[in-house]
Amino acid sequence: MNTTLKNALRATALAASLIAPAAWAATPADTLVIARDISAFLTLDPQEAFEIASGDSLNNLYLRLVQHDPMDFSRIIPGAAQSWEAAPDGKQIVFKIRQGLKFQSGNPLTAEDAAFSLQRGILLDKQSAIILRQFGWTKDNVKERVRADGDKLVLSFEQPYATDLVLSALSATIASVVDRKLVMENERNGDLGNAWLRTRSAGAGAYRLIEWKAKDAVVMEAFPDYQGGSAPKLKRVIVRHVSEPAAQRLLLEKGDVDVAADLNPDQVQAIADRPDLKVVQIPRGNVYYLAVNTSVPSLSKPEVWQAMRWLIDYDGIANKLFRGQYKVNQTPVASGTDGALTEQPYKLDVAKAKALLAKAGVPNGFSISMDVMSASPYREIAQSIQSTFAQGGIQLDLKVAEPSQVLTRYRERRHDMIVFVWSPDYSDPSSTLEFFSRNTDNATTSTNKNAPWRAHWLIPQITAQANAASHEVDNAKRMKIYGDLQRSLRDDSPFSFIVQKLEPIATRANVHNYRGAITFDSTAYHVIEKR
Repeated sequence: MNTTLKNALRATALAASLIAPAAWAATPADTLVIARDISAFLTLDPQEAFEIASGDSLNNLYLRLVQHDPMDFSRIIPGAAQSWEAAPDGKQIVFKIRQGLKFQSGNPLTAEDAAFSLQRGILLDKQSAIILRQFGWTKDNVKERVRADGDKLVLSFEQPYATDLVLSALSATIASVVDRKLVMENERNGDLGNAWLRTRSAGAGAYRLIEWKAKDAVVMEAFPDYQGGSAPKLKRVIVRHVSEPAAQRLLLEKGDVDVAADLNPDQVQAIADRPDLKVVQIPRGNVYYLAVNTSVPSLSKPEVWQAMRWLIDYDGIANKLFRGQYKVNQTPVASGTDGALTEQPYKLDVAKAKALLAKAGVPNGFSISMDVMSASPYREIAQSIQSTFAQGGIQLDLKVAEPSQVLTRYRERRHDMIVFVWSPDYSDPSSTLEFFSRNTDNATTSTNKNAPWRAHWLIPQITAQANAASHEVDNAKRMKIYGDLQRSLRDDSPFSFIVQKLEPIATRANVHNYRGAITFDSTAYHVIEKR
């Protein structure tokens, strides 16, 4: 039996003992065990994944073209690319791929792999492809516009793009470099290896996958040949699926896990004075919002959308219900992002809401259903909205279900209303505004199945504004257009933006450098240590 196989078997055995309910307190010194809700973790394929639950795992399994400095998120630093040069006209960027990089399979990482990975993102045409399609890449032209040239990756665009925008987008999960040889060896029926890669990894990240069991655990082991940054401090990382915050707290207090990622305000307050525990506050870009399906007759009028904005108790949700774990944010772009608006024009005002409902022809309100994930904070936000909507005459039937079921209904436009979350895939405001500002094709066959499409909201004029912003190489002018887009979405869309998450991560006191930032996949495990 070779050494690699022996190590894998040992890791799997250890994982099994840690995944099961532990009878002892204290995790191994070389292992980080994280308790969090990963029920919405649907795939390991980085060119398919688009869920918050899988973000951090994929960030550590794969090396991206460029990446954020794990100790200073404001800086984009080399990843698989060691350097880049942008054409003055904004229509081309050439990346030089670092020499000597290896995938976890042992295969060399080349410019061909980098080109294949971006092409694959377009050709698979999954939800996350929106990040790459914004550059004018299509199934028909991507192999021409994304190509390898020796040790260089050449990206070409028909129209100009700001370099900051391109670099930020290429720090997203979809730009992870996959092992072309390994993936294509497992291709079936032209799927580019998608079925195989959904449950496996083919990366060059700081950690390699040992095992993933849906709604159970992700087990990773340090990759000794990692060259995307400092060597991993810890040998293993295990993410255990623990859906209930109370169970996470208990495991943390007993020492059975090192990190609890989903504690509610009561639990955070309860452990605040314990010397063996600490809380790290991470300023996530998660913005929770209410979306309505405008194809439903009672939800088709803009006056109804406007009324709903005056029937939400923003302050109560942020500061009473969650006691500071969230803050009011009434635009889609998260506070802390360049160009984000800080204006908050809305508050709970039942009289204004009723006047708008009367103008819409429904003075007595109506009854409607709302899809809600069974997890926190969706349930709590939905219950608050149910209570305040009733004051305006809108009776909500909450349809609570598993996260994967709710997500599927939303993506297939089978909802009436839904409480959902948006988290940016990269740090530029375009990440968010691309998702909320584009829809010129309401057909079922549309390739842009983003938020307006899901809402049956056709917006050619707003889409044109988004196009203008994406092609503006002057950053100040670009941010001005983004401000106008945010106001349109805040005031005249079928979306009501409510709160932004301030994520408290509870850890054992000996855990250091557990960090994160605006994007949901910004925690780098290789810098974390236990001492």
